Amino acid sequence: MSTQAWTQPPAPRRRWAMVMATAALGLLMAGCPAQGVDCGELLTGCGGTCVDASSDDRNCGACGNACAQAEVCVAGSCQCAPNATQCGSQCSVTASDAANCGGCAGQDGQVCATGEVCEAGRCKAACDFTTSSRCGDACVNLRTDPNHCGACDQACGNAKSCKAGVCSYDVVAACFNTGQVVGIQAGSDLKGPNVPLGDRPQSLARVQDVLLVLDAATKLRQARLTDYSKLNEEVSTGNAPNHMLVNDPFVYVINSTSNTLLTFSRRKEPKPQPVDGTRFPDGLGLAPVASLDFGANTNPFAMAQLGDQLWVTLYGNLLGDTSAGGKVARVSLANPAQPTLLEPAVELPTGAALQPFSGSNPIAGPAGLVVHRGSLYVTLNNIDPNTFNPGGPGLLAKINPGTRAVSTVNLGPGCLNAGWAAPVGNKLLVSCAGQATYDANFNLLAVEKTGLVLLDEQDAVVATYTLACPEGSGAACPLPSAGRFSVVGNRAYLGDNNAGRLFVIEVSGNQLIERRGLGAGAQPALLACPASGFSLVGDVVAIP
Repeated sequence: MSTQAWTQPPAPRRRWAMVMATAALGLLMAGCPAQGVDCGELLTGCGGTCVDASSDDRNCGACGNACAQAEVCVAGSCQCAPNATQCGSQCSVTASDAANCGGCAGQDGQVCATGEVCEAGRCKAACDFTTSSRCGDACVNLRTDPNHCGACDQACGNAKSCKAGVCSYDVVAACFNTGQVVGIQAGSDLKGPNVPLGDRPQSLARVQDVLLVLDAATKLRQARLTDYSKLNEEVSTGNAPNHMLVNDPFVYVINSTSNTLLTFSRRKEPKPQPVDGTRFPDGLGLAPVASLDFGANTNPFAMAQLGDQLWVTLYGNLLGDTSAGGKVARVSLANPAQPTLLEPAVELPTGAALQPFSGSNPIAGPAGLVVHRGSLYVTLNNIDPNTFNPGGPGLLAKINPGTRAVSTVNLGPGCLNAGWAAPVGNKLLVSCAGQATYDANFNLLAVEKTGLVLLDEQDAVVATYTLACPEGSGAACPLPSAGRFSVVGNRAYLGDNNAGRLFVIEVSGNQLIERRGLGAGAQPALLACPASGFSLVGDVVAIP
């Protein structure tokens, strides 16, 4: 095997179809070999499905060992859920349990009288909160109660949350080259089972109680949000779909190689009561209603909505006309069923404004973008199209949406190839894929300046988290490369572009604290997408 080294743009196995055309960049998204379903470290054999007996409430520690209501499975043992208290031999939600109202009976709680209900830890004659529903002798919020989610006695298993009456994990990750999705519960960081769903899932979104999965195999697939079981309906997207955005009943999809924005509309209304675990048992009834062309060689990459406008990064064709990129397009959604292109596009920095390294002539390479404190922040790969190496430091472009004025933000010496961004309160978190070196068989040999950067309210860098294997760990630690991430509360769940892991980093004031990762003192990173060799976490989304 040749060990000749080469470098490439920020995220290994990029999603850009025009770069896929070269052998040197053969590990881009569409170039990844499909490996089929791999249960990895999970058990198999519980009813013919893959389960994680360390966290599966229905198979806790062993197949068929189900935890009781108000219990969750932690490390293969049934324990009281975070909202429950141990009262004798049982776990009780004392906020609503009439037998242990306000606390365990005989201690700091009481048993409500016959006919009374327990609401917010108090015995009452009837439920009187506007959001409360009566389930037996308990007053609960069916939109948020994990033991009565959407309906009385409909419990969320596997430590899931109840979100708008639907049981769901807080975070969902897409496993690109194993064809799976997996849920993670924030805080506890419990990981659910890896569920096969498509061929190369790379972008995720939610529509009510349906999980949308944008598949690089030119499909937009649908699944039940509760357990990710596949719904029959799917629609075609054309070549190289890369990112999607939901504004129910509309779903917008970027198609990078055809340079288009596709609009789909949901035709069906939810059923009053779930059928087979969803209010859309036959799918959303998505139908194409519009296609908007950005022009040749634009290669749209990501999008964000602000008011009635959709802003779209145009990366450009690294193997052709790069001048068509380096912009952010504006799309009017005044009629959301018929998006229209607004002129002019926002021109991003060029030349000296990109602070080029010696001998380099970079282009902006706009990748992700996010709305933050009324402005648009665009992550710039700052890449030299002749070498595919970083041509300058990690940068953001900051756009004033009213004037369309553009300024740049330097992400500091610890960042190369900014890729994704998300707010954490009033601060902004940015991932940096770094500079990667591969051998001729596309094995990652080295990576530097990859991780996260935290910006304060004045756009100043206040913390940098460097993602790296411990010194001397050798082959025991596959090299990491930071990709897309999502934020729940003050925790970022950061996807790995190389070894299928999720790193959990907590924002505390102006600090970035590694809770799960590779460093000393942290718990091990979550193996979200187990596979032999290369494994890409294509997307990570928080479920609202």
